Amino acid sequence: MAVYKRGDRWHYRFQIDGRSFSGSAGAGASRTAAVQLEAQRRAQIAAESGCAARHSVDDALARWLRDYAGRLKGPASLHSKVRAVVQHTHGADITEIVEVAAKVRAAGVAANLSAATINRRLAILRRIANLAHQWGWIEQPLGARIKMMPGEKARHVYLSPDDVERIAAACGHQGCATAVRLSARTGLRETEILRADTIREGLIMVSAQDAKSGRPRAVPVPPDMPDLRLPLGITYHQLRREFEAARTVAGLPHARFHDLRHTAASWWLATGSSLATVRDLLGHSSVAVTSRYLHLLPGDLKRGAAAVAAMLDRTKTAQDDASD
Repeated sequence: MAVYKRGDRWHYRFQIDGRSFSGSAGAGASRTAAVQLEAQRRAQIAAESGCAARHSVDDALARWLRDYAGRLKGPASLHSKVRAVVQHTHGADITEIVEVAAKVRAAGVAANLSAATINRRLAILRRIANLAHQWGWIEQPLGARIKMMPGEKARHVYLSPDDVERIAAACGHQGCATAVRLSARTGLRETEILRADTIREGLIMVSAQDAKSGRPRAVPVPPDMPDLRLPLGITYHQLRREFEAARTVAGLPHARFHDLRHTAASWWLATGSSLATVRDLLGHSSVAVTSRYLHLLPGDLKRGAAAVAAMLDRTKTAQDDASD
């Protein structure tokens, strides 16, 4: 077992050429930190001994977290997924990553998790398998053999203005209440709200580093929130804790914070905004991504059909007049 817990501390243990090595990540360190430390020590000892190092799935996870994952959004959520994955690695060699993925999948199914939740975990293993191939750790691109769960469904939950206000009013921290109201009006993601610190000429500036798309954008300050001040001064964990408690008090235990983003799209479309406008508001890469909300525009579709029919009717009338 490469990483294990004894008492309140995480330890690591591994062998290279028959020699055993072990150590502790220290008081208060997480399992992820122990995995990273074990990978560093393994690489260091292998380099000093001049032998070819064998790499584990934990090694790949540690390198990915260190060199790549830091640029991703939602680090707390990411580490939660990693913690779920490492429960099934147990020092497995990187060449066994497909088998590890099968264990993650089976455990998720046994726990009755949604296909979406299981797939987020499998996506991490697929990503590090592809990277391990690029790094030369494995000869075959094993990521292609990690299959996603079928049946993942897009979530369509839209809250009413009254729903949003009940949740916001139930928040015990004013900053959290503001975050709820702001997300429902602008579609800003959790991390974008938590990191936003600049308002310029009535626009909330979302930097490229904070945007999921990697492109900066500007979001208008809601007219009914003229006193908005940034940053809000709250943490991810504080917002998550407050929101989950508030949604229960509000009688909406099924609501998720990300539903506020969908809600913003539905409100903007309901008041006549185009898909292109909502695309720019939400920071989507294209209207094709925003088209998931197309079903919210039945009125526009019917008006469009009527306009086309009217155009055809005018054309036919003009042709008939010309033939008389």
